[in-house]
Amino acid sequence: MIELYAITDHPGPPLPDVGPLNAVATEDLAAVCAPTSDGEVSPDALWRHEDVVEALMEDRDLLPVRYGTRLEDESAAVRAVAERYDELAVALDRVRGAVELSLRVLVADEPTQATRQEPASGAEYLRAKTRRGVERETAVRILHEPLSILARASLQASPRSPSELLRAAYLVDRPTVESFVGLVARLQSVHPGLRLLCTGPWPPYSFAER
Repeated sequence: MIELYAITDHPGPPLPDVGPLNAVATEDLAAVCAPTSDGEVSPDALWRHEDVVEALMEDRDLLPVRYGTRLEDESAAVRAVAERYDELAVALDRVRGAVELSLRVLVADEPTQATRQEPASGAEYLRAKTRRGVERETAVRILHEPLSILARASLQASPRSPSELLRAAYLVDRPTVESFVGLVARLQSVHPGLRLLCTGPWPPYSFAER
């Protein structure tokens, strides 16, 4: 049994010394994999997988493979890449030279669950919901739109909490990462009522299959 980590160009740089990795080639693509056991999914195993993918990202373009993708052997990996060769080649070209940066925008002084008061009426609830909708639209206009200009592509995801106004991912050319992070810092300075949480660079998971 083998675990897949990424699809990369072949030939490529030497594989990082982060485990018994092997690059199994299909024409000019390679599946980076390593032997694995049938052990249970665990947080430690997930982090090990991410460490390998991030080490691979340091000196090559790649399509990251999500944790838990396993095949019987390297021959099965060759067949899997061959079956999707055209699709994978296009996807790799789409992220070539770029990495993913993530952004979360939170209201800085949002009341905690303990102090938040329940709406006194249905009308008050609707007003609060409308207000939050306007705040999210504003966050998109003043934050997401200028950041998107620096990105090759961007995606928005649904907020996961009432205090979260924006959750987005950006596909950013490697030479532009510093400028992108600098713009986030400048936007933070002029919007002190918000918390801009920018993380990355990451492997381009959000853009690998689009």
